[in-house]
Amino acid sequence: MNLQESEELKKLYTLISKYYAKNVEGKNSLNGKKITVEIIANMFEELTNNLQKYKRDLEDTSLALEANLEEISNTYDLLSSLLEITDVLSKSINPFEVVMEVVKIISKNVPSEEMALFVVDEGKIRKFSENEAKHARSFFNAYMLSDHKVVLDEKNSLLAVPIEANEFYGAFVCLGKKNGPFYTAADRKLVESAAKQLKVAFSNYRYFKMEVKRATIQRELSIAYDIQQSLFPKIFPKEFSVAGISIPAHDVGGDYYDAFELNGKLFMTVADVSGKGIPAAIIMSSFRSYLKGIVRSSRNLEELSNNLNHLISSDISEDRFVTAVIGVFDPKSQTFEYVNAGHDPIIYVSGGKSSFLDSDGIPFGIMDKPKMYRTKTIDVKAGDVLVIYTDGIAEARNLKKEEYGLERLTGFVRKFNKLSPQEMLEMLMEDVANFSLGAEQHDDITALIAKV
Repeated sequence: MNLQESEELKKLYTLISKYYAKNVEGKNSLNGKKITVEIIANMFEELTNNLQKYKRDLEDTSLALEANLEEISNTYDLLSSLLEITDVLSKSINPFEVVMEVVKIISKNVPSEEMALFVVDEGKIRKFSENEAKHARSFFNAYMLSDHKVVLDEKNSLLAVPIEANEFYGAFVCLGKKNGPFYTAADRKLVESAAKQLKVAFSNYRYFKMEVKRATIQRELSIAYDIQQSLFPKIFPKEFSVAGISIPAHDVGGDYYDAFELNGKLFMTVADVSGKGIPAAIIMSSFRSYLKGIVRSSRNLEELSNNLNHLISSDISEDRFVTAVIGVFDPKSQTFEYVNAGHDPIIYVSGGKSSFLDSDGIPFGIMDKPKMYRTKTIDVKAGDVLVIYTDGIAEARNLKKEEYGLERLTGFVRKFNKLSPQEMLEMLMEDVANFSLGAEQHDDITALIAKV
């Protein structure tokens, strides 16, 4: 109690004593007891204690209010900064175009000797800072090898906050705080909040780039599909009864078929390149080009097959090959001459009975030796059916992992051999589709049907 308070209490005591002497003494009682100076002194002491407690309570309340006001002020500053960062990041889908503005906001609110944002982008480290930040860069190089946790080092005045989701995008690194001996919880909260926003921005941007890339690839594959489909025959020679189709498992495939008139005869081929997708499609295109280039200059089917094998063997890698059936139907001699280079057997139906036309040839491209392929010839008659196909039909699977099978395919051809090739082909594709309904097509499907 200071001197002024003591004097004020004395004055108050004097006033109460005078009032007591004049109006209370000898007249009143308190709960049956006579009011005395001692009672008033005790009441006065209690009052004084209560007043002092009230004063302390007021001081504590004042301090709490000041603390709350400071926290509210800090929260307001944090929200303002985060709102500013949100506004900056909303300006562009590409966060790299505006990320330097985010760095400046952090630098303004958390002033440091060195403050930098490091981002790992496509295997390279990109730095965003208003200064050279050599020490921050050295720290980040070591930080990349760590478990990427928040670092708040008061001793060395260091704050590091990672930007990480399913992958590590980078980190904020702050060194040497300017307006204090160390970084505070409020500083950490601001940088962590900014890191969370950048995490979303970087994640969205990478997803956006992936989608753009995927759309570009899909567009290019769509063009490739159109180009590949243009390699197949649009129409077949009217003097022959023939139909064909090829359905790739992916956007483009490695199957090929063709049927065209050559010197009054029907030239037919079905080929299957090992593998799937774009690599197989490229080899398929080469196979077609070689075949078209030498078919008219070759003296016979045997020479054509051996020359074709030489060209393919010289062009493709050792782990690639092409199975194929090449056949020629001669309406004058009523014969069918063919070469089977490691391909599925031809289904031949005559008089309602089916058989397989096979040969011992190896796939094209495996071995480059002269006179490797020999032709075989059968006699045919009106109404006979030839079905050349790739293994994508026989190996088509349903949801139970069961295969369509060669037996089912042969039975189908026997049952519907009276139909036209086009009708038979359409029904065959529908039957295969119904069999494998719900299951993913795992291989290219190709078929060529000719009727004598």
